[in-house]
Amino acid sequence: MPVNITEDDLKTALPDVTTTMRFTELEHPVAVYRDGWGIPHIKAENEADLFFAQGFATAQDRLWHMDADRHQALGRWSEFVGPSGAPSGITVDRLLRAAGMGRTAKLDYEAASFEAKAMIDAYTAGVNAFLDTSKTLPIEYTILDQTPERWENWHCLAVYKIRNTLLGTFEPKLFRTRLVNAIGPEQAAELIKGYPHGHLLTVPPGAVYEGEPLDGFDQLSKAVEETWTVNDKGNPNGDAVDVGSNGWSISGAFTASGLPLVAGDSHRVLDTPSIYYQVHLSCPDFTMIGYSIPGMPGVLHFCHNAYVAWGMTYGSADTQDLFIECFREGATGREYLFNDEWRPADVLNETIEIRGTEPVEIEVTITHHGPVIAGDPKSGTAVAISDPGLIEGSPWVDAVRDAMRSRSIEELHEAFRKWTDRVNNYAVADVHGNFGYLHEGKIPLRNEANGWRAVPGWTGEYEWNGYIPYDELPKAINPDTGYAITCNQRVAGHDYPYYVGLNFAPEYRARRVQTRILELERGTATVDDMGRIHAERISNPARILTQALLDVTPLDQDSAEAQSLLRGWDGQMDRDMVQPLIYAKTKVKLLRWVIEHRLGNLAGEALLGVGGADAHIRQISLQMMLALECGDSSMLPPRPGGALSAALKDAVAELKETLGDDMSEWQWGNLHYTQPQHPLSLVFPGLAQLLNPPAMPVHGDEDTPLCGSYALSNEFFATAISVNRYIHDPSDWTQSRWIVPLGASGHPGSPHYADQAELWANVEYIPQLWDWTQIEAESESQQRLEPIGG
Repeated sequence: MPVNITEDDLKTALPDVTTTMRFTELEHPVAVYRDGWGIPHIKAENEADLFFAQGFATAQDRLWHMDADRHQALGRWSEFVGPSGAPSGITVDRLLRAAGMGRTAKLDYEAASFEAKAMIDAYTAGVNAFLDTSKTLPIEYTILDQTPERWENWHCLAVYKIRNTLLGTFEPKLFRTRLVNAIGPEQAAELIKGYPHGHLLTVPPGAVYEGEPLDGFDQLSKAVEETWTVNDKGNPNGDAVDVGSNGWSISGAFTASGLPLVAGDSHRVLDTPSIYYQVHLSCPDFTMIGYSIPGMPGVLHFCHNAYVAWGMTYGSADTQDLFIECFREGATGREYLFNDEWRPADVLNETIEIRGTEPVEIEVTITHHGPVIAGDPKSGTAVAISDPGLIEGSPWVDAVRDAMRSRSIEELHEAFRKWTDRVNNYAVADVHGNFGYLHEGKIPLRNEANGWRAVPGWTGEYEWNGYIPYDELPKAINPDTGYAITCNQRVAGHDYPYYVGLNFAPEYRARRVQTRILELERGTATVDDMGRIHAERISNPARILTQALLDVTPLDQDSAEAQSLLRGWDGQMDRDMVQPLIYAKTKVKLLRWVIEHRLGNLAGEALLGVGGADAHIRQISLQMMLALECGDSSMLPPRPGGALSAALKDAVAELKETLGDDMSEWQWGNLHYTQPQHPLSLVFPGLAQLLNPPAMPVHGDEDTPLCGSYALSNEFFATAISVNRYIHDPSDWTQSRWIVPLGASGHPGSPHYADQAELWANVEYIPQLWDWTQIEAESESQQRLEPIGG
């Protein structure tokens, strides 16, 4: 039934951010100042009041966002969007019920210290205080004819986990298990060669990888010998792929101030509202400013306090193993085989409620390896996932609280000793002049075979043997290079004694960042220079393919004209240029041909980005570029006139159909733009115009520091982009800057719903306000939260 919503309804749903409110939970008054971008700056007299106010203010701006994440984390998304709503309704609910984020979120809360629990409890009380007192609710509840449930303390941890825990390696392993059965171990091994020789490492900064290519033939052969297959295709959302992030720190020797700088950005799917929520928190014990996860107290990643700054990228560590389990139905229930003994499995019966249709009953089976996420135990075999964040509770929330109180890089590193979920890279700097890189998290100790495939769970051969000792995780503090760069490239060299992972991003982004840093004149670098590195959009793969295209004979006049345009192009993926379009379309054409040629009956799924296919597509793309760089076109399938010439001809012909005959009028931004979609606009398409923020033409692609990744299934929409950009200046925190792709508010009717979007698309920034005198004087709104009787 159509839902009638007007712009006036959107305005009516906005929260009251000026009226003084009184609450029994507060001990002292708290001031909430929202700046001209709607970002809350919260000042309290103690920690409990501060986190209460953070929960209250976040609910004001992002209650629907928090609730949507809560429903997804708990496998209840179908209650909102029905069986097929994005992301994938019942399919994702089944996976997330099995994974059990809610179960382990409760365990994480119990494992937390008294102080960390108090932080969570105060935040939770603030969220519920908003629910109890607000006269308005976000417009999404009107659309869905729903009311929000009470917030519980463990929900804070669940919404953090949904944004991070399943960002891992299990889906590529599932896909690889299917792939080896489809094309054989020899062909599969040819596509997975690991990190390229000569590409930049993270530690030590400036060093390159000198190891040999991966040879997975033996392990992939065992996957075939075990005669086990899986039909589960994982997450079907091919567009929803997170491809990495950038982070770097430079020493005071580079800067005009004599103190280091930290900058970076996180590359993730462009959600609506934006995944991150900018916030500034201050009490006598600490002051923090940065990007928070709505629903989770504190500020953890991409932030700074008065002493230390840090930015995060995904560590690419393999922490998710898949175990093939043998099951039987025994006299006392379901059992699984381990070391020649049958053990009882835990079986949970759960109900998934679905909007507009009948509920679905499911079983969740859990072994000591973890929950079953693929296959059916009733058939005798299924696959369980082992993940440090899904097996048992851990006190990672203590790391959140302790990091906010750190006064040096050393104290920050000690705080992260308790960190679990995910393994992250951190570019760091402090006011004492220290800078560098930290690798933080729990990486299991086990056989490298676990990285290649789903392994037998019944033999005991592939069990974990603890974790890499914390003090042996890679780090680089005050390296002689004067910089540290983390762009998801391989962390340590081939001689690092522990298995970390098989797949890392190639050096392309890291190499461009390094180039820009080394171009800086020593003793002159400023925040503006860091911003120019953010804007770096030269693609090294574009240079490689362009040179290859210029060396072939054109098959028609249009191809010759395209070659003429490419000649002299430096690989800059600028939204106002024609050359990026020609390059990108030709690359996609070649990549599609290689996938169709190499992946057999899984090619169709790969082109749609199903499950873990995307990681393998990136490997194929990398191998193709490495070969072309050496003048080797043997990866390319045969085509009349040669694959390179044919791809250029077909690419230009398709672009002419889309954009017209005059190539000089083409621009990358004509086809390469963001397309932010509110999740309910897919369920209620008549409301899309009211709910969806505006599209923005953008620069870059997946290989440029200025990220603008796109999926093969939806070229060239920028589906994974810089969801934040930040520059931290320890010499003067008031000079720090930040930006998000939409805005601070999650309300479609708010002026701050997407007011940072155009600046973001232009690679500009807003000030990261730090000085309280300035904040109070320039605030757009002020609100006092007071104790009852105060």
